[in-house]
Amino acid sequence: MTEPPQSPVLEIIRIFDAPPAQVFEAWLDREEWQSWIGPEGVDCEVPLLERRVGGHYRVIMHLPDGNIVRVTGIFKAIDANKGFVMTWGAEGGTSETLVTVSLRDLHGRTELTLRHEGLRGAADRDSHDRGWRSALNKLANHLGSRGKARAL
Repeated sequence: MTEPPQSPVLEIIRIFDAPPAQVFEAWLDREEWQSWIGPEGVDCEVPLLERRVGGHYRVIMHLPDGNIVRVTGIFKAIDANKGFVMTWGAEGGTSETLVTVSLRDLHGRTELTLRHEGLRGAADRDSHDRGWRSALNKLANHLGSRGKARAL
């Protein structure tokens, strides 16, 4: 008997020259998140961010080609300065994925691990990989560590 294929998992590890509390706030403060979320070249609005377990968020991405992508989700877990878990999916879509962000203190620097599960296939994983890596570049710039964040 064959097992059903498992959906691919995306995992990115990145080190930022900022303490975990600052990285955590960049994700969970609505205005901060709005200033960097989305791939490079994409401007985003975050009209809603309810910073609590069970709280909702909404991101509106304005793509360079004029298209708009709306993403919504719910915070499933929040551990101050250590990480959070949230659902991630297209507004009005039928599929929902899970994003886990973990933060580890490296004596004033932060190791961030982003794990994105429930993706539809390798192409979806690869597309999200490019998007998240690009967004993390924007996060590094937002944190004032331009060019100092490095991938592992």
